Amino acid sequence: MHSKSRSMWMTLMWGAALCGGTALAENDTRWSEELTTGQGTGELVRTRDGLRYEPYNVMRRPEGLRTLTGLYTFPARTLEQTVDTVRPVLQTQSALGMGVEVDVRVRGANGGWSEWRTSNAGEAVRLPWAGNEVQVRLALVADERGRGPLVRDVKLEASLEDGFSAQNVTTQNTPLTYRIYATREGLVGHQTANGHIIKSYDRFVALPSRRALASNGGNEYQVRMCYPVTGKCTTTSVWDVGPWNIKDDYWNPSSIREMWKDLPQGKPEAQAAYLDGYNGGLDGYGRRVANPAGIDVADGSFWTDLGMSNNDYINVTYLWTTGGGVPTTGLVVDSNNANNDSTKATFTHSANWIVGANAGFYGNNYLYANTQAVSDPAVFSFYMAAAGTRTIDAWWVAGSNRATSAPFVIINSNGVNLGTVNVNQQLNGSRWNTLGTYNFTAGWNKVQLSRWTTAGTVVVADAIQVR
Repeated sequence: MHSKSRSMWMTLMWGAALCGGTALAENDTRWSEELTTGQGTGELVRTRDGLRYEPYNVMRRPEGLRTLTGLYTFPARTLEQTVDTVRPVLQTQSALGMGVEVDVRVRGANGGWSEWRTSNAGEAVRLPWAGNEVQVRLALVADERGRGPLVRDVKLEASLEDGFSAQNVTTQNTPLTYRIYATREGLVGHQTANGHIIKSYDRFVALPSRRALASNGGNEYQVRMCYPVTGKCTTTSVWDVGPWNIKDDYWNPSSIREMWKDLPQGKPEAQAAYLDGYNGGLDGYGRRVANPAGIDVADGSFWTDLGMSNNDYINVTYLWTTGGGVPTTGLVVDSNNANNDSTKATFTHSANWIVGANAGFYGNNYLYANTQAVSDPAVFSFYMAAAGTRTIDAWWVAGSNRATSAPFVIINSNGVNLGTVNVNQQLNGSRWNTLGTYNFTAGWNKVQLSRWTTAGTVVVADAIQVR
């Protein structure tokens, strides 16, 4: 019996060199990923033979998942050369029904990551644009019995083929927004696709494609959600994959969309299946679709931030899809401390600051105060374990009564004033605006928004980003 079981396993090596891909030039880039350096969920076990996937949580979602996938992410890597094409060469051991996929993304000039692009069976990955900082993620797929593959070795080869004129880059001045049916995720105590353990009144969302799946605790892919019934909005990160499908990046145009390319951009496959009978009314697994959901919302975002009591349609903005703005890639200090990790970020203010709720705020709301000849600042504080250089961005809600010279004061942990940046808060609202790059010291540094500017207007404290 033991020998028969072993005969089912196959040791495979796949990559561009074995699949008839274009031969690499001598000066192209090659590297290996160390299997001990990545981060993944508890089902991924490092052994002396390599990285093995041993899933234990078979029914993670209420509707169930027939394909169990474990993600293992390697640290970002800066290459000596600019590349736009990456070819994985793996040594794996697997049986029928198992598999290994390789996801790759590239960082853009504005600091934001592209969406992940996936290689199957060793095919080359064409990145959305060229760059020299890339990151690799493995997706290990188990069979129907919950048995996963073994990865022994990960090598990659990269080249520059089209330069910066990537054909499939789609950019726009503002992020894409669609009306999407939202369901509550719940599942407290369970694990999301990126390894996060769901807590009570948690704040994150799930989208049915891992192309926009952020790292555990990360905010490189975020959505802004608004519920017309209550008038409430909130911004949060994508930490899970679902509902229904796992390869439905419906926010992308058909030229980029991974599956169901004949559907209109912005229409989830589950919505088309449920309302229009698309795909026979089934999802990608052949299951009967029971609702048109295109986004799952964690309890805190669903109940508290949006004020939803039942599943319903909401307006979703996919913040990473803009080609012109600064993305959310760093530590965010929000004006609502409920959204901050108190070990890294805090917000303080006096009673003179008033909560505002005009549309376009980051998180749950913002604060404003009348301008006058007094500092009385709103203070965004962030902790750095070691000294370093960081870029500071600010988010505000624009309006005609805003100050045209709102003073943001940058202060290091030693109390040294690093500079003051005066911004026009009547313009460029509801987006990140870069204040500058500074050398900070270890400890608690600050960005203070002062009230001391031209009287007769207001200054708005919403959020800052440290990256």
